[in-house]
Amino acid sequence: MLELIVVISVLAVLYLMIGPRIAEMRAKSSLRAARQALSSAFAAARGAALQKGKTATLTLASNQATVSVLSGLTGAAVQIYGPIRFDVSLNSTLTALSGAPTSIAFDARGLISPVTGLITKYQLANSTYADTVCISAAGIILSRSCQL
Repeated sequence: MLELIVVISVLAVLYLMIGPRIAEMRAKSSLRAARQALSSAFAAARGAALQKGKTATLTLASNQATVSVLSGLTGAAVQIYGPIRFDVSLNSTLTALSGAPTSIAFDARGLISPVTGLITKYQLANSTYADTVCISAAGIILSRSCQL
């Protein structure tokens, strides 16, 4: 019985030492996955506009991202990507910073239309960490050097 208590005590101490590190790794991994998902949504919208030669729209609303493209003779919008639920599947929240648009249209050349001339910023955050994704006026995701 004494040996069992010693083993349980050792396991409890190990868990107390390793548990916070595992939680930290999970939070960072979740934020990285959310950043990659947002980057993929921007790339999908830009790629669809270039491929179809028609306007593609990325909509960021209610912690989710969807991409639709104008298609067919009627010009109806067809959803081609998403919805990606940042809050449910990635445990993160998505926030448009400094008046960044929540609906981004890419023209047939793959450029944001209308061109704002500014860098738009979106923040992804979970319970512990936050990251910013910056998009150029051309619709290209800037490197990690983008600051708030």
